[in-house]
Amino acid sequence: MNSLTDLFNSEFKNLYALEKECIEIFESVQEEIEDQDLLQIAKELANDSSKQFELLQEAAKKIDINPGNTTDYVAQEMIENLKEISSQQIPQEVKDDAILGSFNRMNYYRMACYENTYELAKKLKYDDLKSLFFYNIDA
Repeated sequence: MNSLTDLFNSEFKNLYALEKECIEIFESVQEEIEDQDLLQIAKELANDSSKQFELLQEAAKKIDINPGNTTDYVAQEMIENLKEISSQQIPQEVKDDAILGSFNRMNYYRMACYENTYELAKKLKYDDLKSLFFYNIDA
């Protein structure tokens, strides 16, 4: 990695992989959730990640980045934790709260990835992409 463009491309690929992985985990964990509010959160997160992933796919074509089979290893660790929690035979209340905690970690990590990519897009004057990365997870 020798330039800001190289770093941007790496961050972009990482973000692309993150959203792809988030869709999968937010959908798959739903069957293990009993709390209806948490279930709604999981559905909204899956939907949000799906929308963001589509936008990232469009941007990748526009700026000619091939994300390939990039894996976000930090997200993978959080996903493995979510899978482990979901498969445990523990009281449902504990499981639901543990899942919520994992969702929170994942979302704050997502926000950090978007912020990093946004800042690089600003520096590189990718004005047409900045709005894609200025992402408010609470919206």
